[in-house]
Amino acid sequence: MADFDLFNGDADGIFSLLQLRQVDPRPNAERVTGVKRDIKLFPRIVGRVGEGDRVTALDISMAKNTAALRSVLEEGADVFYCDHHQTGDIPKSDRLTVLTDEAKVSCTAFLIDGYLSQAQTPWAICGAYGDNFPTLAQAMASRADLSLPMGRLRELGELVNYNAYGLTPDDLHFHPSDLFEILLDFPDPMAFLDADHTVFKTLKAGYQADWDVAQSAQEIDASEAGQILSLPAVPASNRISGLFGNALVDEDPNQAFAILTELNDEKRPDFRVSIRAPRKRSTRPASELAAAYGGGGRAAAAGIDRLAFGDLESFIADFRMAFL
Repeated sequence: MADFDLFNGDADGIFSLLQLRQVDPRPNAERVTGVKRDIKLFPRIVGRVGEGDRVTALDISMAKNTAALRSVLEEGADVFYCDHHQTGDIPKSDRLTVLTDEAKVSCTAFLIDGYLSQAQTPWAICGAYGDNFPTLAQAMASRADLSLPMGRLRELGELVNYNAYGLTPDDLHFHPSDLFEILLDFPDPMAFLDADHTVFKTLKAGYQADWDVAQSAQEIDASEAGQILSLPAVPASNRISGLFGNALVDEDPNQAFAILTELNDEKRPDFRVSIRAPRKRSTRPASELAAAYGGGGRAAAAGIDRLAFGDLESFIADFRMAFL
């Protein structure tokens, strides 16, 4: 019997798997992950699983993995799937267990926290903070009646999330699988923070340096719907774009934001896009706008892997229409 752990390389994916593996250790599991938007992970294990193998999938959209998921099930593997993104049509199989919630305020770490009856809530709180759900993080602490250093847990969650942004793993400070393994050695996030680990120092220093790039963002469009900004084609932009979008919507929750990161240095570059819907206004979901350009995500936050320069004007018009 073989085990496979498929998980998003961001904070929500890593902290979800940390909860599970500290309750149910699977030291020989093969970890399959990558940068934040590397979510089509099931195709990597098709043809490699067999009867009785166990597959855990965390924080990756089922809608983006359906065909390969069906193949894995047909090959005889048992699959536990937990996610808060779009599912699409869920395959019918006795081998498939699904835990999902597409609510606007939800994350995979929160779902795992409930699944484990709050066995590892501090890790779940880091996941919620990393996925930019501070109210949900506070609610989990209250539900578990825990007195925790919430500010420090927030910083850890946000830094782990920051680490996942990049076009390729080479853009990252740490490969998500390696970062997971380092954190797994600690019983809870407080122990990791108290250790003053070099990983934390590296992520904090990197974040502070990359934030200078975010502050140089150029405005492309501003309207009653919100603001569209662009970042240059440098690795720092790839790393900081997601947290930059989170920070902007935290500062002005009535506005929507789109961060366009140039994918090359040409005069007419294509873009990688991070979209944040207004937090305090009811609008169309960010995922709907992203899907129109081949992207995906959830109601509050979504992304587009490649927006052609020629589609920029239509994207601006659609952004305004979606978030007015």
